[in-house]
Amino acid sequence: MPEVIHLQLFPRPQKVMVSEGLFHIPGNGSIVLAGESQVSALPAARRLQQITSGVIRLSLPLSIGLRSATVPACTFRYNALLTEGAYELHINEEGITAAYGSAQGAYYAATTLKQLLEQFGRTLPYLHIRDQPDFAARGLMLDISRNKIPKLETLYRIIDLMADLKLNQLQLYIEGAPFAYESFPQVWELESPITGDEILLLDAYCRERYIELVPNQNSFGHMEGWLTRPEFNHLAEAPEGFMLPEHMYNSDLYPGGLFMHPGTFDTEDPEVLKLLDTMYDDLLPYFTSNLVNVGCDETYEVGLGKNKALAEATGKGELYLSFLQKIHGLVKQRGKTMQFWGDIIIQHPELIPRLPKDIIAMEWGYGDTHPFEADTLKFREAEIPFYVCPGTSSWNSLTGRTDNMLANLRNAAVHGKRNGAIGYLITDWGDFGHWQHLPVSYAGFVYGAALAWNVDGNLETDVIPYLNHSIFQDRSGLIGQLLLDLGNYYKLESGTSHPNDTEMSMLLRSELDNALLAAKLSGEQLQQLEQYIGSIEVRLGQLALECNDAGLVVEEISNGIHFVRHAVQLTRLKQQLAGRDPQLEAPQVQALMQDLDLLLHQYRQLWTRRNRPGGLERSISKLVRLRGEYADLAAKLGAAAVR
Repeated sequence: MPEVIHLQLFPRPQKVMVSEGLFHIPGNGSIVLAGESQVSALPAARRLQQITSGVIRLSLPLSIGLRSATVPACTFRYNALLTEGAYELHINEEGITAAYGSAQGAYYAATTLKQLLEQFGRTLPYLHIRDQPDFAARGLMLDISRNKIPKLETLYRIIDLMADLKLNQLQLYIEGAPFAYESFPQVWELESPITGDEILLLDAYCRERYIELVPNQNSFGHMEGWLTRPEFNHLAEAPEGFMLPEHMYNSDLYPGGLFMHPGTFDTEDPEVLKLLDTMYDDLLPYFTSNLVNVGCDETYEVGLGKNKALAEATGKGELYLSFLQKIHGLVKQRGKTMQFWGDIIIQHPELIPRLPKDIIAMEWGYGDTHPFEADTLKFREAEIPFYVCPGTSSWNSLTGRTDNMLANLRNAAVHGKRNGAIGYLITDWGDFGHWQHLPVSYAGFVYGAALAWNVDGNLETDVIPYLNHSIFQDRSGLIGQLLLDLGNYYKLESGTSHPNDTEMSMLLRSELDNALLAAKLSGEQLQQLEQYIGSIEVRLGQLALECNDAGLVVEEISNGIHFVRHAVQLTRLKQQLAGRDPQLEAPQVQALMQDLDLLLHQYRQLWTRRNRPGGLERSISKLVRLRGEYADLAAKLGAAAVR
C-alpha cells in the first residue's frame, strides 16, 4: 500500500493519514454535489471535471443531489463546521468525498485531488486529509513598474500557478505609468501600459480561481515618474532632487554620492491630495477588491526640502503620519481598506498606536535575518493588523540568491504566524532594470506559497520535485536543483554583505572606471565563479523540459548565465584598468563589446516573448552606457597602439 512518505502533495497539508486499500475511479462515475442548496462547490466541481479530463482522460458528468442510480466518483459535501478555505478529503471504498465549508475550501480540495491524480492516475490510495491555511491572505506581488510590464498571457500563466499553489491574492505594484490612467494620457502615451479593460479581464480571471486582485498604487514615495514631469514637479518635497544620505546606498557603487530625482510628495500641499484623488478614481473602479495597497515606503525626502523647518519643529514622523492619515481618508471615502508598507512608521514606534485601527501594515524585509519578530510585535501590541512581506531575492541578482531567499521566506512565516499576521505576501521586485528572467523567481513563489499555507509542515519541504514535475515537466528531473544552484553563485563572490544585491549585478551597473567593487574580488574567486557558472551551463544542456514554454525557459536561463559570465570578464577588465596593465589592448575590449552586443541582442528578444515593449530601453540603459564605455576605451587603446 502507498505510504504517507510517497505522497507528493504541495503545499504539504496539515494532516494526512493513508490506510490500506485502493479506489479505482469508475468510468461511469459522476461528480456529485450534495447537501447544500446554494451549490457553492459548483466552480470546484467544474475544475475537477477539467482536471480528470486533462490528467486521466476521463469525462465525468456533474450530478446535483444524491440518487441511487448515480455512481459517485467524487462527492462534494458541505460541512458548516469547516472554516474559510478548509477542506477534508476522504478516499475509501465508497469513493472520493470532499468536505468543505466555503467555496474556496471546495476549490482547494479539487486542487489537492489534481496532484493525487497526477501522481496515481485513476487508482488512488485510501486516505484522509484534513487541511486549512495558516494565513488567511496568501499573496504574490509582482513589480510591473521597473521596468517589465508582463503581457496578459504571462500574467495568466502566473495566476494559474498561484491557483495550483493555493495562493489567494495578487498585487501588481504600480509606480510611474504601467497603468493607463484615463485622466493623464500624457504620462503613459509613449509606453505600453496595462489598461483598465485588461484589469477587468485579470480581475475576472483571478476571481474564477479564488484569487483577489488587489490594486497596489504607490502614493507618497517612489513617485519619480510623476514628479520629474514639469506639470507635477511643484508637488515634490524636493523639486530639484537631493543627495541620498550616505547610510542609504553602497559607496562602492556610488563613490561620489548618489543623487536622487524628486520622488516624494510635499506632505503639506493640498494639490497632492487632488492628484491622488484623480489617480484613485482612474484606477480603483477596475478592481472588485475592497483592499488598496497605497505603498508609502522609502519616503526619503520627507522633511529635507520644503518642509524642513516643520520637520525640525514637529519631527519627520509626525509629517509622515499626518500624510498617511490623509491618504487613509481618501481610501475610506471609497469604502476600501488601506494597506501600506510599514518601513517608515516602524522607525517611529511611538506613533504606531496612533494609526487608524482599520489599516493594514505590510511589514517587509528581504534579508535572511530581517527582524520580523521584533517589528511585528510592535504592530501586534498596537492592535494594528499586519501582513509579513518577504521576497524572492531575485531582483538585483541576475539569477537569484537562493539561500537568502529560503531563509527570508522562512523567517517571515515563522514569526508572522507566531505574532498573528493576517497575511503573507511574497514580493518580487524589479529594481535597476528587472534583469532577472521569470523562471528565476519560481522557486521563491513555490516555497513561499508552501509556507503561507502550512508553516510548520513546510519549513523543510523540498521545492525541487514541484519545480521539476509540476512547473517545468522535466523528464530529466534536473531543472529544480539547477535553478537553486544557479541562484547561489553569489556565495562565491567576495563575501562582503550587500543587502538585496549581488556583486556581479552591481559591477554591470557601475561606471567602467569604478574599480572599488572589482578590487574586492581575487583572481581565484573569479576563476571559481567562472567554473561554477560553466558547470551549470553544461547541466542546462541535459534538461528535457516538456512545459509549453520549454524552449523559452532554457534560453532565459542561458541568458542569465551569460549575464554572470560577462560580469566576471568585466571585473577582470576593471582590475586591469585600475592597475594600468600595459598588456591591455584594444582587441580584448572589442571582444568584450561584441560579447555584450550578443547579450543585449538575446535579452531584447527574450524580453518581448513575455513582456510589453515599454520599459525595455530603460531596462538596458546602463548596459548600453557600458557598451559606449567599451567603445571609447577600445578607441583610446587603438590610438595609443598606433602612436
